[in-house]
Amino acid sequence: MLDGSACYPAAVSKERTGREDIARTIQVDDGDSLRHRARVAVEQRQRRPMCVVVLGDDVGERARMVDPTFVIGRSRSCELRLSDARISSRHCRIEDRGDGFALVDLGSTNGTSVNGELVTGDRVLRSHDKIEVGDTVIRFELHDAADALYDEEMQRLIHVDDLTGLYQRRRFDRELGELLRHARTSGSPVGLLVLDLDGLKRVNDTHGHLAGAYIISQAGRLIGETIPQGAIAARFGGDEYVAALPGHDLASTTAVAEAIHAAVNAHSFVHEGTALDPGISIGATSFPEHGADARSLFASGDRALYAAKRGGRNRVCVSEG
Repeated sequence: MLDGSACYPAAVSKERTGREDIARTIQVDDGDSLRHRARVAVEQRQRRPMCVVVLGDDVGERARMVDPTFVIGRSRSCELRLSDARISSRHCRIEDRGDGFALVDLGSTNGTSVNGELVTGDRVLRSHDKIEVGDTVIRFELHDAADALYDEEMQRLIHVDDLTGLYQRRRFDRELGELLRHARTSGSPVGLLVLDLDGLKRVNDTHGHLAGAYIISQAGRLIGETIPQGAIAARFGGDEYVAALPGHDLASTTAVAEAIHAAVNAHSFVHEGTALDPGISIGATSFPEHGADARSLFASGDRALYAAKRGGRNRVCVSEG
């Protein structure tokens, strides 16, 4: 998952005199702060390309060029991976030529344009050029370290839920689509879990919404810690979560659900000295057995979740189709 940092202003203390409050600035050692690191890097004039999607299904996606070459396309191996169906697997490449950067089309099906002009060989790129691939427009930018830190924070805000540390739903939907496309090609399964906390309304009504937010946060982090490597999870809003498990059939998906259920029920939820006792209902399903695409897979998982709710809550139920 993404990890953000924060930069805080100097602390301020107040000393009361006989006449007024005088604000006094306290010097803070910010040697490890974002501001300090950014300033040092700027002074070293480290400017690297950043590609930002400004139009298309993946708007907001961005990737920084670190190596001498940078590939844009639909393949999982690309540095900037896009979901646009009119983009080739490896569509085009940006090259660091030492004295500048150039764009090269990689024999794409639908071609590559820069600022409306078709690229037939290679094209020197300048900051804020618009690269057009399929139905997607990408802005080419040159960023120093301060810009890069800003972009890291933007990525975190766009993709990660602050409360739980899990993906936002939009990022999860995109990743699930990629997992299912790969599964169709490889013939491998993908498990899906739909999860919902039990008893949260009672906690909110009795102890307040901060206590409820604490439970949502803790449960989300337990889910993230319990799912296996390579799996992804998201908060879908409120107290609902979802997890996708590549390579997992229904049996192994159910085993992960049981592990999450056990982790939540074993966890000590204590907020401001008050012990809380939430439960979690989980529906388990899998591709391709119970759904041929994301929509049908979610519907199957929802049915299993509702069965868990009807069966008394705080349990795992498996999809029957």
